[in-house]
Amino acid sequence: MPDFALTTIWTIPAPIEAVWWCLLDTENWTTWWSYVVSVERIDNSASSKFNHTRRYLWHTCLPYVLSLDLRVTKLQTYQCISVAVSGDLQGYGDCQFIAVNNVCTQIEFHWYVTACKPWMNRLTWLAHPVFVWNHDKVMRQGERGLIRYLAAKKI
Repeated sequence: MPDFALTTIWTIPAPIEAVWWCLLDTENWTTWWSYVVSVERIDNSASSKFNHTRRYLWHTCLPYVLSLDLRVTKLQTYQCISVAVSGDLQGYGDCQFIAVNNVCTQIEFHWYVTACKPWMNRLTWLAHPVFVWNHDKVMRQGERGLIRYLAAKKI
């Protein structure tokens, strides 16, 4: 059973195609998502967007960083991306894409993860609401950043 079952919904005022390709272009996340410090492809054997692994370094609103390896396990164009998570958190996540009137895209993120850092494990029972608050802040900034990024591209 995961320590955290987290859901976030983004509403992006852009067509689904533009939003989809921005989220697949993970190496570019650092330009619009301020909490993403770096993205590194660590599995060079996968030649496609499917079944590859990338390492993401995140800083947060709280004074800690997370290193996460995400491996794409499912990819349905303009519909769904699913990933396996390892590193400082372990579990899985997915995001569902919904086109709204061809001018807006809704993305629903679901994360089911367990903390792997020893200090986080010791504090989860007490600090769970703080960790959830932190996750929400990081995700909200991502939504705002993507909206600004796409607006600047005039999409």
